[in-house]
Amino acid sequence: MKRPPEIQINQFQLSRLLDEEQMGFYKEVLAKNVFCSHCGGVASKGIVVQELFLTDLNDIMVRGTCKICNGKVARILEFGEDKTFYEEAMKFRTDISNQNKNQDNQFIK
Repeated sequence: MKRPPEIQINQFQLSRLLDEEQMGFYKEVLAKNVFCSHCGGVASKGIVVQELFLTDLNDIMVRGTCKICNGKVARILEFGEDKTFYEEAMKFRTDISNQNKNQDNQFIK
C-alpha cells in the first residue's frame, strides 16, 4: 500500500485532528519532552512551534525553536499507530484534497 504524502498543517487543522486528550498529550510533550541538542538536554522552558506536518505515517511532526537558546528542535508524536486517529487523518487528507480541488476550479472559471 502506498503511503500518503507528508503535508504541512496549521494550528487550526491540528486542533481539528486531535481530540481533547490527544491535545493535552501534545501540549505536555512540547512543554516538557523535546530534546534540544544546543542546550544538551530537554528544552525545559518549552519550544516555539514554527511548522507542523502530518507525516506519511499520520504522525504529527513539530519543528520549532528552543525557548532557552533559540536552537532548532523537532519532535514526532506517534499518533498514527492509533487506528481511530489514523482513519481520521486519512479523512482529513481527503477533505483537504477536495478543498484544494474546489479552490483550483474557482480560479479556472
